[in-house]
Amino acid sequence: MLGGGLKRGFVNALELPKEVILNLPLISLTGKEELVIENYKGIVEYSEEVIRISTAVGVLRVQGKGLLLKQLTSECIVITGSVENMAFLT
Repeated sequence: MLGGGLKRGFVNALELPKEVILNLPLISLTGKEELVIENYKGIVEYSEEVIRISTAVGVLRVQGKGLLLKQLTSECIVITGSVENMAFLT
């Protein structure tokens, strides 16, 4: 098995998609009204104001108003509403 740094270098050298090979979250924000998160591990907290999602690199906190899980599959989460802030918690 490749070490973290060696694996990242290998992925970069071959120009492979990092989110797939390294299991990193891929986050797409459309305006401030739709957020798509791929490669997540689970939901930690869910309300209309805060959604916390576990990923391979930490917990992503999404804050806003009227947040709603529009779609939830094993591969991605789609959140709608007014997204005001996103941050990875340490």
